[in-house]
Amino acid sequence: MMGLVNSATRTAIFIDGWNFARVTYEGLGIRVDFRRLLSLLCSGTTLVRARYYIGEWSEESYALYAAARRARGLTVEHADPAEAERRRRDQQGFIRMLNRNGYQVVRRGMRVHVDGTVKAEIGIDLAVDAMWMADHCDRMVLVMGDAEYVPLVHALALKGVRVVVAGSQSNWAYNHSVEHPRPFPGRASDELLDAADEFIELREAAREIELHDEARRSMRPAATPSDELEEISN
Repeated sequence: MMGLVNSATRTAIFIDGWNFARVTYEGLGIRVDFRRLLSLLCSGTTLVRARYYIGEWSEESYALYAAARRARGLTVEHADPAEAERRRRDQQGFIRMLNRNGYQVVRRGMRVHVDGTVKAEIGIDLAVDAMWMADHCDRMVLVMGDAEYVPLVHALALKGVRVVVAGSQSNWAYNHSVEHPRPFPGRASDELLDAADEFIELREAAREIELHDEARRSMRPAATPSDELEEISN
Protein backbone atom coordinates (compact mmCIF):
# COMPACT_ATOMS: atom_id res chain seq x y z
CA MET A 1 0.00 0.00 0.00
CA MET A 2 2.59 2.57 1.06
CA GLY A 3 4.49 2.09 -2.19
CA LEU A 4 1.39 2.96 -4.19
CA VAL A 5 0.79 6.41 -2.73
CA ASN A 6 2.86 9.50 -1.99
CA SER A 7 2.37 13.19 -1.30
CA ALA A 8 1.45 13.76 -4.95
CA THR A 9 -1.43 11.26 -4.72
CA ARG A 10 -4.74 13.13 -4.69
CA THR A 11 -7.29 11.69 -2.25
CA ALA A 12 -11.03 12.34 -2.09
CA ILE A 13 -13.15 11.11 0.82
CA PHE A 14 -16.86 10.31 0.77
CA ILE A 15 -18.61 9.42 4.03
CA ASP A 16 -22.03 7.84 4.42
CA GLY A 17 -22.84 9.61 7.68
CA TRP A 18 -25.60 7.22 8.73
CA ASN A 19 -23.40 4.15 8.36
CA PHE A 20 -20.41 5.87 9.97
CA ALA A 21 -22.45 6.90 13.02
CA ARG A 22 -23.71 3.35 13.51
CA VAL A 23 -20.23 1.85 13.19
CA THR A 24 -18.43 4.28 15.50
CA TYR A 25 -20.98 5.49 18.03
CA GLU A 26 -23.14 2.37 18.34
CA GLY A 27 -20.76 -0.39 17.25
CA LEU A 28 -17.38 0.72 18.63
CA GLY A 29 -18.77 2.90 21.41
CA ILE A 30 -16.62 5.94 20.57
CA ARG A 31 -17.05 9.58 19.67
CA VAL A 32 -14.86 10.60 16.77
CA ASP A 33 -12.12 13.21 16.50
CA PHE A 34 -12.85 14.27 12.92
CA ARG A 35 -9.45 15.91 12.49
CA ARG A 36 -7.76 12.63 13.32
CA LEU A 37 -10.13 10.83 10.99
CA LEU A 38 -9.01 13.02 8.08
CA SER A 39 -5.37 12.36 8.93
CA LEU A 40 -5.99 8.62 8.98
CA LEU A 41 -7.89 8.47 5.70
CA CYS A 42 -5.54 10.64 3.64
CA SER A 43 -2.26 9.75 5.39
CA GLY A 44 0.74 10.38 3.14
CA THR A 45 -1.37 11.90 0.35
CA THR A 46 -2.89 15.25 -0.60
CA LEU A 47 -6.54 15.77 0.36
CA VAL A 48 -8.67 17.13 -2.48
CA ARG A 49 -12.09 17.00 -0.83
CA ALA A 50 -13.87 15.34 2.09
CA ARG A 51 -17.65 15.14 1.86
CA TYR A 52 -19.91 13.99 4.69
CA TYR A 53 -23.48 13.01 3.74
CA ILE A 54 -26.10 13.44 6.43
CA GLY A 55 -29.85 12.93 6.70
CA GLU A 56 -31.97 15.94 7.63
CA TRP A 57 -35.49 15.98 9.00
CA SER A 58 -38.16 18.34 7.72
CA GLU A 59 -41.54 19.04 9.29
CA GLU A 60 -43.17 17.04 6.49
CA SER A 61 -40.94 13.97 6.85
CA TYR A 62 -41.34 13.95 10.62
CA ALA A 63 -45.13 14.22 10.29
CA LEU A 64 -45.12 11.21 7.93
CA TYR A 65 -42.90 9.30 10.34
CA ALA A 66 -45.18 10.06 13.30
CA ALA A 67 -48.32 9.11 11.36
CA ALA A 68 -46.81 5.81 10.19
CA ARG A 69 -45.81 4.83 13.72
CA ARG A 70 -49.17 5.78 15.22
CA ALA A 71 -50.93 3.74 12.53
CA ARG A 72 -49.02 0.70 13.76
CA GLY A 73 -49.77 1.45 17.40
CA LEU A 74 -46.19 2.48 18.13
CA THR A 75 -44.99 5.36 20.25
CA VAL A 76 -43.63 8.46 18.55
CA GLU A 77 -40.12 9.30 19.69
CA HIS A 78 -39.17 12.91 20.44
CA ALA A 79 -42.73 14.21 19.92
CA ASP A 80 -42.16 17.05 22.37
CA PRO A 81 -41.54 20.27 20.37
CA ALA A 82 -38.89 21.48 22.81
CA GLU A 83 -36.98 18.20 22.49
CA ALA A 84 -37.26 18.31 18.71
CA GLU A 85 -35.86 21.85 18.71
CA ARG A 86 -32.96 20.82 20.95
CA ARG A 87 -32.08 18.00 18.58
CA ARG A 88 -32.28 20.35 15.60
CA ARG A 89 -29.81 22.72 17.30
CA ASP A 90 -27.50 19.83 18.18
CA GLN A 91 -27.46 18.67 14.57
CA GLN A 92 -26.70 22.20 13.39
CA GLY A 93 -23.81 22.31 15.84
CA PHE A 94 -22.50 18.99 14.53
CA ILE A 95 -22.69 20.22 10.93
CA ARG A 96 -20.91 23.45 11.84
CA MET A 97 -18.14 21.48 13.55
CA LEU A 98 -17.62 19.38 10.40
CA ASN A 99 -17.53 22.47 8.18
CA ARG A 100 -14.87 24.04 10.38
CA ASN A 101 -12.68 20.95 10.40
CA GLY A 102 -12.18 20.24 6.72
CA TYR A 103 -15.43 18.61 5.62
CA GLN A 104 -18.06 19.67 3.14
CA VAL A 105 -21.44 18.58 4.51
CA VAL A 106 -24.15 17.43 2.10
CA ARG A 107 -27.63 17.36 3.62
CA ARG A 108 -30.44 15.29 2.16
CA GLY A 109 -33.99 14.63 3.29
CA MET A 110 -35.20 11.59 5.17
CA ARG A 111 -37.38 9.08 3.33
CA VAL A 112 -40.22 7.62 5.40
CA HIS A 113 -41.43 4.15 4.42
CA VAL A 114 -44.97 2.84 4.92
CA ASP A 115 -43.91 0.74 7.91
CA GLY A 116 -42.48 3.79 9.67
CA THR A 117 -38.83 3.00 9.04
CA VAL A 118 -36.69 5.83 7.72
CA LYS A 119 -33.42 6.29 5.90
CA ALA A 120 -31.47 9.23 4.62
CA GLU A 121 -31.70 9.58 0.84
CA ILE A 122 -27.98 10.00 0.23
CA GLY A 123 -26.91 7.03 -1.90
CA ILE A 124 -27.63 8.46 -5.35
CA ASP A 125 -26.16 11.88 -4.56
CA LEU A 126 -23.03 10.34 -3.08
CA ALA A 127 -22.52 8.10 -6.12
CA VAL A 128 -23.03 10.93 -8.63
CA ASP A 129 -20.65 13.22 -6.73
CA ALA A 130 -18.04 10.47 -6.46
CA MET A 131 -18.14 9.78 -10.20
CA TRP A 132 -17.64 13.48 -10.93
CA MET A 133 -14.74 13.66 -8.49
CA ALA A 134 -13.09 10.61 -10.09
CA ASP A 135 -11.61 12.85 -12.78
CA HIS A 136 -9.91 14.98 -10.13
CA CYS A 137 -8.33 12.41 -7.83
CA ASP A 138 -6.11 9.32 -7.88
CA ARG A 139 -7.42 7.64 -4.74
CA MET A 140 -10.90 7.64 -3.22
CA VAL A 141 -11.81 6.60 0.32
CA LEU A 142 -15.42 5.47 0.73
CA VAL A 143 -16.54 5.31 4.36
CA MET A 144 -19.54 3.01 4.07
CA GLY A 145 -20.63 -0.59 4.35
CA ASP A 146 -23.68 -1.30 2.17
CA ALA A 147 -23.40 -3.69 -0.76
CA GLU A 148 -25.50 -1.23 -2.78
CA TYR A 149 -22.28 0.74 -3.36
CA VAL A 150 -20.53 -2.13 -5.17
CA PRO A 151 -21.47 -0.81 -8.66
CA LEU A 152 -19.96 2.55 -7.69
CA VAL A 153 -16.68 0.88 -6.69
CA HIS A 154 -16.54 -0.98 -10.01
CA ALA A 155 -17.27 2.21 -11.96
CA LEU A 156 -14.53 4.13 -10.14
CA ALA A 157 -12.06 1.34 -10.82
CA LEU A 158 -12.84 1.54 -14.54
CA LYS A 159 -11.88 5.23 -14.40
CA GLY A 160 -8.49 4.31 -12.93
CA VAL A 161 -9.18 5.41 -9.36
CA ARG A 162 -7.77 3.38 -6.48
CA VAL A 163 -10.72 2.66 -4.17
CA VAL A 164 -10.31 2.29 -0.41
CA VAL A 165 -13.26 1.26 1.76
CA ALA A 166 -13.24 2.22 5.45
CA GLY A 167 -15.64 0.44 7.78
CA SER A 168 -15.74 -2.55 10.07
CA GLN A 169 -16.36 -6.25 9.71
CA SER A 170 -16.66 -6.82 13.44
CA ASN A 171 -19.24 -9.39 14.46
CA TRP A 172 -20.32 -7.89 17.78
CA ALA A 173 -20.82 -4.40 19.19
CA TYR A 174 -18.63 -3.10 22.02
CA ASN A 175 -21.38 -3.74 24.63
CA HIS A 176 -22.15 -7.28 23.49
CA SER A 177 -22.53 -10.01 26.10
CA VAL A 178 -23.84 -13.55 26.24
CA GLU A 179 -26.89 -12.35 28.14
CA HIS A 180 -27.47 -9.42 25.79
CA PRO A 181 -26.16 -10.28 22.31
CA ARG A 182 -25.65 -7.20 20.14
CA PRO A 183 -24.63 -7.84 16.52
CA PHE A 184 -22.33 -5.17 15.11
CA PRO A 185 -24.39 -2.43 13.38
CA GLY A 186 -23.46 -1.15 9.94
CA ARG A 187 -21.11 -4.06 9.26
CA ALA A 188 -19.26 -3.74 5.94
CA SER A 189 -20.43 -6.29 3.38
CA ASP A 190 -18.09 -8.89 1.94
CA GLU A 191 -19.16 -7.89 -1.58
CA LEU A 192 -18.06 -4.29 -1.00
CA LEU A 193 -14.68 -5.32 0.37
CA ASP A 194 -14.12 -7.76 -2.48
CA ALA A 195 -14.69 -4.95 -4.99
CA ALA A 196 -12.33 -2.47 -3.30
CA ASP A 197 -8.56 -2.24 -3.67
CA GLU A 198 -7.97 -1.78 0.05
CA PHE A 199 -9.87 -1.94 3.34
CA ILE A 200 -9.34 0.16 6.47
CA GLU A 201 -10.72 -1.64 9.54
CA LEU A 202 -12.04 1.09 11.83
CA ARG A 203 -12.01 -1.15 14.90
CA GLU A 204 -8.22 -1.36 14.59
CA ALA A 205 -8.06 2.44 14.24
CA ALA A 206 -10.53 3.19 17.07
CA ARG A 207 -7.92 4.53 19.49
CA GLU A 208 -6.38 6.66 16.77
CA ILE A 209 -9.64 8.43 15.84
CA GLU A 210 -11.37 8.55 19.23
CA LEU A 211 -12.24 12.01 20.55
CA HIS A 212 -10.63 12.88 23.87
CA ASP A 213 -11.64 15.65 26.26
CA GLU A 214 -8.90 18.10 25.26
CA ALA A 215 -9.71 17.68 21.56
CA ARG A 216 -13.43 18.01 22.24
CA ARG A 217 -12.91 21.47 23.71
CA SER A 218 -10.93 22.64 20.68
CA MET A 219 -13.45 21.24 18.18
CA ARG A 220 -16.58 22.81 19.63
CA PRO A 221 -19.45 22.70 18.81
CA ALA A 222 -19.36 19.17 20.22
CA ALA A 223 -18.76 16.44 17.69
CA THR A 224 -21.46 13.78 17.92
CA PRO A 225 -23.76 12.29 15.32
CA SER A 226 -25.76 10.49 18.02
CA ASP A 227 -28.95 12.50 17.59
CA GLU A 228 -29.14 11.71 13.89
CA LEU A 229 -28.47 8.06 14.65
CA GLU A 230 -31.17 7.86 17.31
CA GLU A 231 -33.73 9.42 15.00
CA ILE A 232 -32.97 7.09 12.11
CA SER A 233 -32.78 3.88 14.10
CA ASN A 234 -36.05 4.28 15.98
